[in-house]
Amino acid sequence: MAKNKDFLFLLGRKIVQRRKSIALSQGKLAEKTGKIVNTISNIERGIGDPRISTLLDISIALEISLSQLVDVDMKISENYKKSNEKTINEIVKILQDMDEKTLKIAAGQIRVLKELRN
Repeated sequence: MAKNKDFLFLLGRKIVQRRKSIALSQGKLAEKTGKIVNTISNIERGIGDPRISTLLDISIALEISLSQLVDVDMKISENYKKSNEKTINEIVKILQDMDEKTLKIAAGQIRVLKELRN
């Protein structure tokens, strides 16, 4: 299951990069594919699991082949995880030095950030 999530994350990053390289907004990509912007956003963030027909529509809109679109380097995902682990460890060290009241504030801010990302 983790590999599927990694693939979807990397696929989303690839779509964003290609879309931006051809100066296409999410709205325009949605329009060209017949999808809503929220669907495109979810796919780009790696939280959508698109059908193959949707990926085909996206590849056509991005002017690349479907095989080019789905050809992602899974090794990148390992580097991404390692960088996340390093950041998480740094955050844990910072949190360990905080008092209870400050920790509660930090937890609330993290929850808000998470909600904004979803």
